Amino acid sequence: MSKKINKKKTTSKQIDKLSLKKIVYVLLTIFLGELLGFIAFGLISINFVSMLEKSGLPVEYAQIFGPVYGPLPAYLFWTLIFAGAVSGFFLGLTWWRIVYVEHRHWRNKRK
Repeated sequence: MSKKINKKKTTSKQIDKLSLKKIVYVLLTIFLGELLGFIAFGLISINFVSMLEKSGLPVEYAQIFGPVYGPLPAYLFWTLIFAGAVSGFFLGLTWWRIVYVEHRHWRNKRK
């Protein structure tokens, strides 16, 4: 028996349609990307400080923003946060298309 795969053709009108649900979805994935960038900076800082302490070198802290200080330069922090936001944006658009436009998610798989 051959299985017929029902592929729906998506129009550009369906993809470009902005709704409140899509805006919230993309904003939440941007927020997720920023959180992952912040966690990455924290893990890199922890590894950097432990490496300096093992070698006996002093750890110097610099101001990143406001009352927050860190052992690594501020540009690394902002680069990771910005990279997380950009990747979150593209991840949100991609998964919006996969889940809501093409309907390709685990509930629709046929066995």
